[in-house]
Amino acid sequence: MPFIDRLLYWARREPGRNAVVAGSLRLTYGELAARASSLQLPEGGMIALQISDPVHFAVAFTAVVGQGRCAAVLDPRWPSDLRVRILEALHPDAVITSADPTEAAHPSSLADAAADARFYCGFTSGTSGVPKGFVRTVGSWSRSLERSVNWFGVTPGLRVCAPGPLAASLNLYALAECLYAGSTFHSLAPGDRAATGPLTAQVLRSERIEHLVGVPSTLRLALDRIEGELPELRTVVSGGARLSAADTQIILRSAPAARVFEYYGASELSLVTARRVDGFDGNDVGRPFPGVRIRIDADSGSGRHGNVGTISVQTDTAIEGYLFGDDGRAFRRDGSWVTVQDQGWIDDDGALHLTGRHGDMLVVAGSNVYPSEVEAALATAGHPAAVVLGVPDARRGCALAAVIQARPDAVIDTRALRTRLKELLPVDKVPKLILRTGRLPLTTAGKPDRAALKASVIGRDGALERLA
Repeated sequence: MPFIDRLLYWARREPGRNAVVAGSLRLTYGELAARASSLQLPEGGMIALQISDPVHFAVAFTAVVGQGRCAAVLDPRWPSDLRVRILEALHPDAVITSADPTEAAHPSSLADAAADARFYCGFTSGTSGVPKGFVRTVGSWSRSLERSVNWFGVTPGLRVCAPGPLAASLNLYALAECLYAGSTFHSLAPGDRAATGPLTAQVLRSERIEHLVGVPSTLRLALDRIEGELPELRTVVSGGARLSAADTQIILRSAPAARVFEYYGASELSLVTARRVDGFDGNDVGRPFPGVRIRIDADSGSGRHGNVGTISVQTDTAIEGYLFGDDGRAFRRDGSWVTVQDQGWIDDDGALHLTGRHGDMLVVAGSNVYPSEVEAALATAGHPAAVVLGVPDARRGCALAAVIQARPDAVIDTRALRTRLKELLPVDKVPKLILRTGRLPLTTAGKPDRAALKASVIGRDGALERLA
């Protein structure tokens, strides 16, 4: 495992330092190492974990991979039928669901496995509705961890919070960074997930968090509720989606002394680019991360400073491939170059700009439209919490619908909004439908649930208020 040897080092050097904290549960480095080595595991090379408690998950995950097995991390909140379908496709040797498994009579030795050994199976969205299962080698994460802890400043004793579910690779990676660097990882107790925003805000203040990691929606939900400032929050790292200028403003209002970082990556690639966010300017996602090269396979016309096309990456941190669910529309290899079909362009300063994922592209009246482009314009127009969807249209085949998150008492002048969007976008990229919701539904990874929103728009189920 990429952090086992480092974890054991910290367990010897600082056994009383907190390693993982979730609510009232606290686990020191010494306790984590001892409990993981004493955990009685079932036989087999692939062990699936379905554990919602972050502390017990950390023990089981460390035990599985520290004993040379591969941990398949299931999301405890998956519907039962989806879980059954994934287990049928995965065929694990065993599934651990207990929050506190039985201890073995004779402790096992923990150690990092060989660089080419598989240690982790994660899941990412698939076009069929069943997530694709990808696998990671020890070397792919050990190389990434060595670079990212230095780039983002994850240091021994740092108080880090990643409030999202550990089934999401972004949060699991944040846990790995902490155990690698000797930091303290803070998460939410399993029963607190329904109120992520206010409870994260509470943890940030009560635990004096110094380093916060999350997707933009999670950061927004937490920091927009903060009263006053958080002087001890020194670093905020955003990933998983584009960080808007409005999101950055919310962050710096709550933590004016914080360094704000944004990175672009994928579960299949690890980190691809990163940047320090200074002020509210810039639409790029940074320059190549250490060890990464980027090229654009131009096939989609021109951007403002370069050709738009498929982003290909040369890196030593990519996955081997999918165990199942490969639909041919995501991860691909071309020699030493890999891609997940994301689209973008590189400006004259070498910074990468995203326009969307190829599979997300919509064709509206003959024009190619990426939802992310329209969402960026909505953010510029004052609506950072908005999702753009394609819905069936009898005349155009596909029409754009924008769902804006806003308080019930907020006034949205749709005429003024359309006028502003026409200043920012070609007319065929201005949404035909504008709707409002009190709160955008989120996936288990904390990202907007586009499928649920589309069903609400098409079904007119009353969950959304149609404004125009």
